[in-house]
Amino acid sequence: MAQIPSRTCTFCSKIAELYCYDCKQCLCTQCQNNIHGIVAVCRDHKVGDIHKAGNRIYKPVPTCEVHNKEFLYYCSKCDCLTCKECVTSSHNGHITKEIKNIADIRRKDVSQIINKLKTKVEKIKETLKIIDESHSLQILSDCDSYISNVEKTYQEIRQIIDRYKLINITTATDFREIEEQDLKENVFLSTT
Repeated sequence: MAQIPSRTCTFCSKIAELYCYDCKQCLCTQCQNNIHGIVAVCRDHKVGDIHKAGNRIYKPVPTCEVHNKEFLYYCSKCDCLTCKECVTSSHNGHITKEIKNIADIRRKDVSQIINKLKTKVEKIKETLKIIDESHSLQILSDCDSYISNVEKTYQEIRQIIDRYKLINITTATDFREIEEQDLKENVFLSTT
């Protein structure tokens, strides 16, 4: 059983043990027996254990402001709740249905909408997963391509450097040989 906080009696402020479903009032046993149960208009009211009333204390049954009666029907023409007296007066001739039936229909509608939304959410999740996987594959592919281009550029630059090195070494070697040859010729000429 759901726990409800202690309520006080409407008449004397003692802790209430009873609840009047008609007045929507909390009562202690003494005030029910000495006041509420004696007053003619309250004598036939439905009174029960406050703990069995549960959430009704906090969520009283909505009532008609005109007739002060509980709403029992839904008028589809006016899109509003009606009591049994409104059905025969201000909503006479309108299509009305019991609130319970309308609530059951609406619950089914809401349940179907929720199921459709769940299906859409799952499809969106799958699509996002595919996009994520595709994006991850694209990133890997782009990264591999970039690394390949870096390697290719490195090899091309290395070939250019190797050619430049070879040209410089060849030039230096040729220069050295020419200088050595000139030196030998100059030494030979100077000795003769």
